[in-house]
Amino acid sequence: MTKEDKQRVIGKVVGINSDRFTIELLSGIENFNVSGFDDIHYFAQLNSYVIVPYQNYYLVAEVSGVREKDLNVPFSNPTEQILSKIQTGKFLEVIPIGTINNKNFDFGVSVYPTLYSDVLYIKEEELDIIFKTNKTFENDCKYAIDCKGIEDCTLKQYTSLPIGKSSIFPDYEVKIDINKFFGSHSAVLGNTGSGKSCTIASMLQTLYKLKDYSATGSTFIFFDVNGEYCQAFSKLSENNENIKVNNFTIDEISEADKEQVKKFILPHWFLNIDEWALLLQASERTQLPILRNALALAVLFSKDQDIDNVKNHILATCITQILRDETSSPSKKDRIKSILQKFYTKEIQLSIRISEKDLSYQDGRGTTSLDCTIDNCLFIHYGELIGVEVLHKYLQQKNEDGNYKFLSDSFSLPSYQPNQKFSFSKLEEALDIAILFEESYGNRQIRDYCSSLITRFKSVKDRDDFNFLTKNDSNIDYSDFINQFIGVNKGIKESQITTIDLNSANDEAVEVVSCVLSRMIFEKLRKAKYRNKFPVNLVLEEAHRYISTESGKVFGDANKIFERIAKEGRKYGMFLLISSQRPSELSRTVLSQCSNFIVHRIQNPEDLSHIRQITPHISETILKRLPSIPTQHALIFGHAVNLPTTFKVNTADPKPKSDNNEISKNWFKEKGFIVKLFDTEQAENK
Repeated sequence: MTKEDKQRVIGKVVGINSDRFTIELLSGIENFNVSGFDDIHYFAQLNSYVIVPYQNYYLVAEVSGVREKDLNVPFSNPTEQILSKIQTGKFLEVIPIGTINNKNFDFGVSVYPTLYSDVLYIKEEELDIIFKTNKTFENDCKYAIDCKGIEDCTLKQYTSLPIGKSSIFPDYEVKIDINKFFGSHSAVLGNTGSGKSCTIASMLQTLYKLKDYSATGSTFIFFDVNGEYCQAFSKLSENNENIKVNNFTIDEISEADKEQVKKFILPHWFLNIDEWALLLQASERTQLPILRNALALAVLFSKDQDIDNVKNHILATCITQILRDETSSPSKKDRIKSILQKFYTKEIQLSIRISEKDLSYQDGRGTTSLDCTIDNCLFIHYGELIGVEVLHKYLQQKNEDGNYKFLSDSFSLPSYQPNQKFSFSKLEEALDIAILFEESYGNRQIRDYCSSLITRFKSVKDRDDFNFLTKNDSNIDYSDFINQFIGVNKGIKESQITTIDLNSANDEAVEVVSCVLSRMIFEKLRKAKYRNKFPVNLVLEEAHRYISTESGKVFGDANKIFERIAKEGRKYGMFLLISSQRPSELSRTVLSQCSNFIVHRIQNPEDLSHIRQITPHISETILKRLPSIPTQHALIFGHAVNLPTTFKVNTADPKPKSDNNEISKNWFKEKGFIVKLFDTEQAENK
């Protein structure tokens, strides 16, 4: 032990158990603090640290309890009792957590100290070693190609990021390892109003205030379901001209806001078949094949190609099948007429003449002749259709090359391929024709089976909250669409943050936007020429709304994309930052893949139990802190920090748009005050 170490001895080890030590403090120490050579050190605060020299290393222990034992001496008066307190035994209960050896901290303890080993208070430089924050940045740029060949590049590559001040050690800055926090999945959890949004905003504000370009290669995409972050990042470009923020919203944009905010659209033809199935709640066995055929037909219909051949085949097949079945003639007539009133071509329609020879039938008045149209072929005389044979002959006629004009043995509907533009309104007609096609093969119940699919489609089509999906006529390229969200324009990195304001969207719309866009970006990164060279961080606000374990969610199964990203995203440079007030409602798969946790106040027993289950490596002592953490404070643990620690989050400036309501200020007002949020013009005119 060095001379300096001897000057900071505070006590001796007097008890050793398998999981903790007991330390008796030196006599003369009052208030559990000591004046060191550099400062006053408060070593007895819960969750603070002490160190025990042992051989050539230091053992680090966390304070878990403080107690005092009075002397068994009778006192004649209170003054005598107070003065004697200096003679009472003072003890610390500590838990060993790791060792410091050669200025490196290793978690875990294999060898315990002996009885009466000296115990020292901890210094700030040792805290830096424990939290691995003694190295702030690297000056040697390893990616000269990114610096355009500049020699002697002094670009700082930061390795740590300050996020707040320690709750235990005054004025000590808590830092996270940038690579381990943003290079893996993380979660920010806490009750509403505990400061989650402010924590995330503060971290990024600090990140982009760092010198020398300040993370211009970063990409953060916010699914902002509460509309908070546009305000929080409004001054980033003012503080750092290299940083740009793109803001999108699904709401209508006023003229005054068009420079700061863009209208968000999601072309529906970018959805893959699984996403369509989830959106329209299509059952896998019955409705999904119909939906797949309908989407393919909708693409054909929107290309203005000659689709009559397709319709002719389907109509001819369906009518032929109806004519051959064993139902009554009136039923056949009604079914065929119903079909041709809704679907028809120039060759197959009720009014078209299909033979030069007139139809005729006899009754008591003699012979009656009718024009040989499809409609007249369906005329019933004495319970029978008069033109069955003529209609059969017309539908089964052949061309000069010997092939059927309408029917084809080799006919098949095209397969649906995403990213081919089509009108959403065309899908309704396509669904009916796809059902008709299935009916043409004798499946007469299919229309009833698909009734819920049709109802769901009409609901989505008519709802204003889905306008971003259904009512857009954009010609944007698939790749360009993705690039605008990851901040790339013509191969140049232009922006670092993208916010998508979904404040007015319901859960269904939020699910669609987040799942589809995440899937598209993930696929782009998977196919990138250079793997894992373009990191993208998705920030999922109120993640329990769309990465939920609850059944019955409209787009619920789509969270499989987030589960896939959680399991595979690291390999391709895609990471999740999850923010939620209900961890118990989050997907267990996604949450279990998180390597870092920033936990604000959580009081719900279910949520506490859930955190305990997904983080078995965290001690019960740490978890017991969660219900009592004050606002703007949080507990951080995981790979980005060596040890769990409680800290006060740096104040966000500007703050996200999530301030608590000042009830007393908004309650106690004069009678008849003007409400300026709603009906402003009407109120002001009174």
